[in-house]
Amino acid sequence: MHKHLNISRRWARIVLEALSVAGLIGLLAASGCINGESVDSPSQDSATGATTSHIRKIANQNLKPAIPVAGDVLIAGGADASNQSIADAEFFDPSLGQFVATGIAASSRAGISAAPLSPTQVLFAGGFSGRATIKNFSLNLDGRVLSSAESFDETTGAFSPAGTMGTPRMGYTATELNNGKVLVAGGLDNRGNVLDTAEVFDPAARKFVAVANTMSDRRMFQSATLLLSGKVLLAGGATDMSGDTTNSADIYDPASNSLTPAAFPMDHQRAAHTATLFTGGPMAGKVLIAGGVGGSSFFFKDSSAELYDPASQQFTLLSSFMNEPRSMHSATLLDDGDVLLAGGFSGTVAVTGGMLSGASGLISNSAETFDPNTGDFTCVGGFNTETLRCNQSMSVARAAHTATLLATGPHPHRVLVAGGIGAADPAAHGIELSSAELFNPAAGGSFSATGAMSTARALHTATLLH
Repeated sequence: MHKHLNISRRWARIVLEALSVAGLIGLLAASGCINGESVDSPSQDSATGATTSHIRKIANQNLKPAIPVAGDVLIAGGADASNQSIADAEFFDPSLGQFVATGIAASSRAGISAAPLSPTQVLFAGGFSGRATIKNFSLNLDGRVLSSAESFDETTGAFSPAGTMGTPRMGYTATELNNGKVLVAGGLDNRGNVLDTAEVFDPAARKFVAVANTMSDRRMFQSATLLLSGKVLLAGGATDMSGDTTNSADIYDPASNSLTPAAFPMDHQRAAHTATLFTGGPMAGKVLIAGGVGGSSFFFKDSSAELYDPASQQFTLLSSFMNEPRSMHSATLLDDGDVLLAGGFSGTVAVTGGMLSGASGLISNSAETFDPNTGDFTCVGGFNTETLRCNQSMSVARAAHTATLLATGPHPHRVLVAGGIGAADPAAHGIELSSAELFNPAAGGSFSATGAMSTARALHTATLLH
């Protein structure tokens, strides 16, 4: 074990500093070592100077204004290649296939969520601002968890103050409600406490108001899903810094501004999973919950999935499994009703007192789709019977990335996958990525490269502008 930890140290320093979330140290360390061995290989993102220079040249020549339009994808915050939180933002222009720099926030933020406030406004709250270091496998944050919030205005490309949360938090969820307000729940505070509180941002008053009661569990890296009823399902999450996760869930009701424990728990404990609402088809109104990690003092990888039915408030474990375990992956509802699950970490780790004590695993360079008509998962590019995993379909292995369904431009209905932590070799030490690619669902699905971001990012946000 001692030898294993020494080999893993470099990965822990690179990836965990970027994520800055103590409760998931073990999960993210997993991707740097395979069976006690570590592999160094250059990432395709190791040299992006030429592309970055080209993008900035476009902006400087005013060929494309630094003000986005509807259909562009706003990319903001995150941690860069030096493990420092990021203040600047950029947007992807589907018509150009390029990223263009836009406004700079007053505070740098990593480990945040973004939520639309109106057709032209996006809310960013809290997050970690600063840099992180690992010493003796203990996470040290050189900075602070923020309580401040800012909003981005699509019409000006500028950020402005948007009130202050009652509690500093990072690793939380932010959910736009049907009444225009935003529910912010859970996360980690400045003192290393995982939170069971929630608050609501009112854009008319530009202030946050506490939810009347607490969640049934402390949660960070949980999922939050706006149901067709207008209520919000909050499910799973890590509950402390010692590798403990939960299978509990809560329902938030905006009418009463209160939380109620779900009638039944999930079948599996999960954190860093995905939750996708089906808006139509045979599973309309239900939520697909997939992957993640779970356990107590161990983060065990998980390839299972389950469905939440709001009518019965029951979670039902699916008989079919993903073709490989995934956590910190992305899940995107496609126009045909299928769900694209891409990338992620696959590994098992041990955590003792918030410190890494063992890990093995890798980063995924594959993707698969879930068909609600059949209930089956299918690999993009086929299944490899030798590795017992999906074949590589993405250009690089990546996790903690973003995935956004495009609505306009020359490639509507495709998915923009951007940034994250990864490398060309899934067994290599990961770094923050600036690369991006587009998923085309036609003919079984395929990925193709597009322009790179001007800044390498992980744990950032991506918002489709309306």
